[in-house]
Amino acid sequence: MRNKLISKDHLQGIMFQAMSFTDYGVSPENLNDFWRQQTFHERFDDIDAPVFIDSGGFKLMNSNTFGAAPEKGGTPNEWGLYTDPKSILGLQLDFGADMIATLDYPIPPNLKEEEIVERMNRSIDSAVECLRIIDQPDLLDEKFDINSRAADRLRARKVAGEEPGVYIALHGHDYETINWYVGNFLDRANEIDLDTSFEGFAIGSLVPLRDSIDILVDIVQGAKDAIPEARADEIGLHVFGVGGKQVGLLSLLGVDTFDCSTHMQTARYKKYLHPETWAHHELGKLREHLRTDGSFPCDLPNCRLCGDDGVGYEKLLEELNTDLTYDERQERKTNGEPIKSDYYALLARHNFEVYNEELARVREAIRDDRLLKYVIEFAREHDDIKKGLKEAQLRDKRLRQDIEERTAYDLLPGSTLKSDQVKLSEWGAGVEESQDTQQISLKHSPHDFDVRTRSHSPLREKDVLLFVPCSQKKPYSESRTHSVLWEKLGPRTDEIYKVTISGMYGPVPEGCEREQPVLEYDYVLAQEDIDQRELVTERVIEYLENYGDQFDEVVGYVTSKTYRQVIENAFEAYGHGIVFPRDPQALQLTEFFRNSNIEELIGYLDNKGKYPLETE
Repeated sequence: MRNKLISKDHLQGIMFQAMSFTDYGVSPENLNDFWRQQTFHERFDDIDAPVFIDSGGFKLMNSNTFGAAPEKGGTPNEWGLYTDPKSILGLQLDFGADMIATLDYPIPPNLKEEEIVERMNRSIDSAVECLRIIDQPDLLDEKFDINSRAADRLRARKVAGEEPGVYIALHGHDYETINWYVGNFLDRANEIDLDTSFEGFAIGSLVPLRDSIDILVDIVQGAKDAIPEARADEIGLHVFGVGGKQVGLLSLLGVDTFDCSTHMQTARYKKYLHPETWAHHELGKLREHLRTDGSFPCDLPNCRLCGDDGVGYEKLLEELNTDLTYDERQERKTNGEPIKSDYYALLARHNFEVYNEELARVREAIRDDRLLKYVIEFAREHDDIKKGLKEAQLRDKRLRQDIEERTAYDLLPGSTLKSDQVKLSEWGAGVEESQDTQQISLKHSPHDFDVRTRSHSPLREKDVLLFVPCSQKKPYSESRTHSVLWEKLGPRTDEIYKVTISGMYGPVPEGCEREQPVLEYDYVLAQEDIDQRELVTERVIEYLENYGDQFDEVVGYVTSKTYRQVIENAFEAYGHGIVFPRDPQALQLTEFFRNSNIEELIGYLDNKGKYPLETE
């Protein structure tokens, strides 16, 4: 499957975040025995590509397990990993990173101002400590026995002159904030006497902003303008999670490197990126955009989907819409035949090659000293890039002068755009829910809302008690997940009392969705957060014991693994309740929207709670 996604001879670099192993059910023992005994390059010695490892700040932000280190008041965990520069750097070194991003504290959209400042300062402190450790490897040994191996590796790399390149993780949602961030870090770095330097800055917290080209431009300019002109050529600039169409424009503004997973996200939702128009077409609606001979509109040299030896449109559509049983999948594997994941990989590879081809064109334009000309031509074809180029000229007067000299008057600020708004799905982020203006806070704890501590009862007589998982968007009822389910259930909702399972608070009855702690928190229950899972489960059990007998039926509808386990365990302890879908194809969010899964729930409700459903 890996070669279908990208072949090793075509690999430019590898990037992942240090905590990604938590997404794959890796145990503490397996992590130590399998990964940390050998570095990436030792284990995959046939792959000659640099490895860039991010700290996993977003993952750590939503985890109670990997908190503060014990010597800083935290609770020990079986992983021996903590939200601490020593711990994360040790893991990055164990993995064999050629480049690392410092441990950071991301800034979600709409976070309170005082918390933004606090988290930025913590990220700066973390970056400074990371540089100290690389300069003095003995710091890794201090009270960190698990990092003795990483310390030895760091010493050996320093002797060989092969220390990892360090990128300082940055955050900020506007020009002023990120400009302040860069300036403060540079001041701190100048105050300490270290032989270790850093390679550049890596801007994070951008994924929720990918649909706002003007904000991206503002942030990049804020970071670039804070770098002293004398050091502009020596300090690189990386952007996390952004690429594709924006590469040319952002390169013009000073970005050096990019990473982006949009090609996989869109493939996951069966979307095909058109190489010429950059439109993401749903695979089922792509037929009208095929060539007259029925082939894909793609001539990319490294695409493994669309060429003569690739997979035809009808075959791809059929395979991605066919659900094999476990035995059928195993039989295909045994016979060396592709399964559904292989076809998804081919679609992702095609989408990637569209991005990669654009990157190659931008590189060539840079080598030929015609990047501005290239961006001007590209902006005239794409309204979103045109909007970003105009935004950039508001701060960069030299850029405006260069564009005037090329008589590109249609691209100067103030000229009329064909379209001032570009939808997210048109240029790459897939299905993310848009953010509203509701502020969030990362300081909330499970004590801030506990339905057990208040007098509560359903507002109206209902027949069905329905448990569903929480959503990122608040209030829950306005989220895409809840609204789609409610629309499908139709008039049946008159008989349903909804209780949302919050990873932070446990049961949140529908009448409590707009309480401040519920609106403000931002937390996702993780598989490794055992204590938190137990807390949420206990609260669900107690809620059922207090109110469950008021309903004829107790039902759960959930397709995410961790939340499903909570509801299933609570139902088992209570002795009543059924979770749908009964046998989902996968435990992931996409299954929540699958019509057949929702119809299964509807069938149960319409059949007065009888399951398996009886047929006439």
